[in-house]
Amino acid sequence: MSEIELPKFSPELNLLIACSRWPFNESVEREIQRCAAVPIDWSRFLGWIRRNRIAPLVYYNLRQASCPLIPEIAVTPVQSEAAHNARRVLTQIAEATRMTRLLADAGIQSMIIKGPVLSLLAFGDPTLRESHDIDLVIDPAQLLHVDRLMTQAGYRRIAPEVDFTLFQYTVYQRWRCQSCYYLDSVDLFLEIHWRLTSNSQLMPPGKTMLCTQQVAVGAAKFSTLTDEELFLYLCVHGSVHVWFRLKWLADVAALLQRLRPENIERIASRAQTLGLDRPFYVALILAHRLMAAPVPSDILANALGDRATRRLVIAGCKALNWRGSPGEPSDTPWFNTWLSWHAFRLKPELRYRLRELLGQMCSPEDWARVGLPEQLFFLYLPLRPLSWATRKIRQLVSR
Repeated sequence: MSEIELPKFSPELNLLIACSRWPFNESVEREIQRCAAVPIDWSRFLGWIRRNRIAPLVYYNLRQASCPLIPEIAVTPVQSEAAHNARRVLTQIAEATRMTRLLADAGIQSMIIKGPVLSLLAFGDPTLRESHDIDLVIDPAQLLHVDRLMTQAGYRRIAPEVDFTLFQYTVYQRWRCQSCYYLDSVDLFLEIHWRLTSNSQLMPPGKTMLCTQQVAVGAAKFSTLTDEELFLYLCVHGSVHVWFRLKWLADVAALLQRLRPENIERIASRAQTLGLDRPFYVALILAHRLMAAPVPSDILANALGDRATRRLVIAGCKALNWRGSPGEPSDTPWFNTWLSWHAFRLKPELRYRLRELLGQMCSPEDWARVGLPEQLFFLYLPLRPLSWATRKIRQLVSR
């Protein structure tokens, strides 16, 4: 087994990683104390927490550790954000209940992914995972119907903001996987997904989402992916975003603590069948090395032996520690371009990479800027690089 030399992180990020391990035990407590024993810039530590959207889990572990080296000025803001998240989660549960019932009454089945349901499965508490929106998965054939129901329920679509023609909606549905809606009355975001990934060659719809389970969250019951399907999806989701938020890795690491070795073996076999070895292996290595999550030794050896996986692991560390700053990575000039480039490395198949290229060329913003008739819609493809270059130049000038 070949080890990977991971990049070094700042003391503040190291402490955050220690505070994000699960479950809390003596080993986690010792690691928190060790990382807190070096000089810490507490404002940067708080910045790293905000950037990684992981305050509830960090606060839980800080409260359990009661480490005297961590001052109240660092704990109090985290406590406040954890309390705010708990209130937001209760609102999300109530609204998810309302919307799943509304869809069911219209004959539309839906499934919730991530959010409070994932928090309950991973951490045993729906409020320990910071949740910014509700994610509902629906049948793509029902998308237009669901869009109308969302409007009737008081939501407005905020992404994409473009008013589509039916033809444009069909194109968008083919190349993307979600739309985002906002409910002003309760300050809540809800995303409607019709696939788990924009690139249909990454997680083919006909081969995923087939197995679901019912999860009770308080008095409500929601349908979600089975543990094994959910775990594989989280590996892919984190890899698509190159693991730039620690919360995604904390989810994977927490699930690894409760999944049995035979579960991991089945997930490994499933990943190989779907060609998802790289996202699966990257998640295991990062969860093991950074979060001390248990991984079967034979699977870990296979993961470490794959050269492409090793490069993606280093890329994940780079994204997590982007420019060594606790600022939002997507606010920097080239981060999103860098993410887009790494998407081509998740699968080696030509079909997947061609689909990725065409998907990245799909831009509703371009449709709004330059109106072309259906007969000339193909011209958006060569116009996309020019549009991208123009936007980048404007961003650089504005900075």
